[in-house]
Amino acid sequence: MTLSSKQELFCWVIGSVVAIGLFVHSHTFYVTAATYYYGIALLSVMVFLFWLRFRKGSSPEPRLLRILANSILVILSGLFLMYLLGVATYYE
Repeated sequence: MTLSSKQELFCWVIGSVVAIGLFVHSHTFYVTAATYYYGIALLSVMVFLFWLRFRKGSSPEPRLLRILANSILVILSGLFLMYLLGVATYYE
């Protein structure tokens, strides 16, 4: 799939906003059934963004887009770890 830089930037911004919104609404430290649904959705968004970053591209991406993509992946990985820790500590 070939995306222009603007389309890919749009995917990164929307994906990160959706992932942060899913984390905020997940009620990680008060686990309910909805917490797991939000976690699955958060994981799905992260998998999509990892695929978007590491897919085989035909054209080289701009430096700013590469830096932004790596930064977003680091932040979202930290958010997902916080989600996992929140769910794990609930059951202690």
